[in-house]
Amino acid sequence: FDGNKTIRITVRLFTGLDKDIREVGQNPRDGIPLNLRKGTRLRGLAKSLGLPDRHSLAYFVNGKQVGLLRELQDGDEVACMDLRPAGDNCVMQFEEGNMSGGYAGK
Repeated sequence: FDGNKTIRITVRLFTGLDKDIREVGQNPRDGIPLNLRKGTRLRGLAKSLGLPDRHSLAYFVNGKQVGLLRELQDGDEVACMDLRPAGDNCVMQFEEGNMSGGYAGK
């Protein structure tokens, strides 16, 4: 990358999203430093990281929730998390529990 045409950002992944991009064990406090082309939008970052394309993902830049069309700036801190309570397995486990009588429902 040309120094005049790049930006440096930090990405923090929560709720297990590090596993989706093979960065298992990354510390969200430290984040992942990245160099990107100037003009990169959040959508491009998400795609380049291989993050899943789910409506339940929420993106934050410098602490404010933003949309995927947000153009990233030098020094931005990007955070991403899945807003589903415990992922797809949560619903499946609950349904299994009801079928086996494990949960009374009240």
